[in-house]
Amino acid sequence: MSLYTDYRPQSFDDVFGQDEAVKLMKAILKQPHKDRPKVFLMEGPAGCGKTTMAMLFANAIGCDTSIAGLDFQVLDSSKDRGIDNIRAIADVMGARPMAKDCDGRVWLFDEAHSLLKASQEAMLKICEDVPPSTYIFIATTEPQALGKALKTRCKTIAIKPMTIAAAYHTILNVANRAGIAITEDAAKAMASKCDGSARIAIQILENYMLNGGDVEKAISMQIGQGAKLEADTRTLCYHIAKGTVRWDTMVVPFCKNYTGQAEMVRLAVLGYLKACMLGTNNTQQRKRFISIMECFMEPYFGGGTDACLVYSLACACDIQ
Repeated sequence: MSLYTDYRPQSFDDVFGQDEAVKLMKAILKQPHKDRPKVFLMEGPAGCGKTTMAMLFANAIGCDTSIAGLDFQVLDSSKDRGIDNIRAIADVMGARPMAKDCDGRVWLFDEAHSLLKASQEAMLKICEDVPPSTYIFIATTEPQALGKALKTRCKTIAIKPMTIAAAYHTILNVANRAGIAITEDAAKAMASKCDGSARIAIQILENYMLNGGDVEKAISMQIGQGAKLEADTRTLCYHIAKGTVRWDTMVVPFCKNYTGQAEMVRLAVLGYLKACMLGTNNTQQRKRFISIMECFMEPYFGGGTDACLVYSLACACDIQ
């Protein structure tokens, strides 16, 4: 179980610390469909709620965000960054919603700062002439990497780092929904160590749950785990790329040690393999890297993200 993915906010009223963004989104949703902005730029630090806000908007207009590939589609721009992918998406973007009572389809371009310049230029026409039943969310931690022409076509929603007070209320909310007994003092201590990130706050809460309510250990695990997770992920990526990854001695311990980190690991693997592809002139090696990358193509959202990572790693182990 991953608390961060399993206990996302269910409505805008469950979002803490993003009052301006929530107020703006609610106001937009009150507008008639034809009058609403159709393209949104969600900018802000990692782990602060950009994807969550897009999912809440999608839920509000009738999309079922738990069913991948229907009326809510997430594209990893660090992978689908080429102009051909953007053109292919444009060809199918105008399809009507599949759900009977859905007010539109939502396309989320995550990690949009990774889009190539040509791809950003291809997005201009899409964002200028959005199909009537389509909403586009462009999410990025690096808005400066996007061209001015693209940004001016978007309604900007700024997602800010959480205050300690907002993190405190988020922790209590998730603990209550998950049935985790927690004191106010413990929640305050966790909130003070999350660096403004909702994701880190909930990861600390998960550590707290797994360690029998030991708040100091929960915090120290997160602080130490961050550096260790980064180092272990780099090692795993290295062996995947080299074809020396071993299921029993590498993958199994990694997956047991790190829960709730699946999407971060997936992106790390893709980034590492991208660097490997750019660093070789060997056609066979590139083909092999492409095969491995295909194992990690689909973003991990909703429940079961840890299982998705296990599946991707199992597929990668079979490619030597």
